[in-house]
Amino acid sequence: MRFAKEAFLLMVLMSLGVIGCHSSEPQTTSSAQPTTDSGTKRYHLEGTVVSIDRQQKRVIVDGKDIPGFMVAMTMPYPVVDDKTLDLVKPGDQITADVVEAGKDFHLDHVVVVKSGANK
Repeated sequence: MRFAKEAFLLMVLMSLGVIGCHSSEPQTTSSAQPTTDSGTKRYHLEGTVVSIDRQQKRVIVDGKDIPGFMVAMTMPYPVVDDKTLDLVKPGDQITADVVEAGKDFHLDHVVVVKSGANK
């Protein structure tokens, strides 16, 4: 159990490092939408739900590359409400917007494109 907690913490820290390392230069990719007046950016995420952390309000997603934002990896994404946590379950294939506002980010517009229950 201790190893699992340490591995999860290491994964979160590494993920935050990757996010912090991306360039602050404007990206000219089709995945990033124009920056709004508030400085937020949106990126398209495709991936598979690995698990749900209701206590921390996070969905752990094995995501594909997000051009201009990050490489493919499994990481936790915060969500803003419990509706998203109720919508998804492990094994579901999803699409979503990763909303980046400064150093904070969260998932928005989560859509289950293929239910994991059909396995």
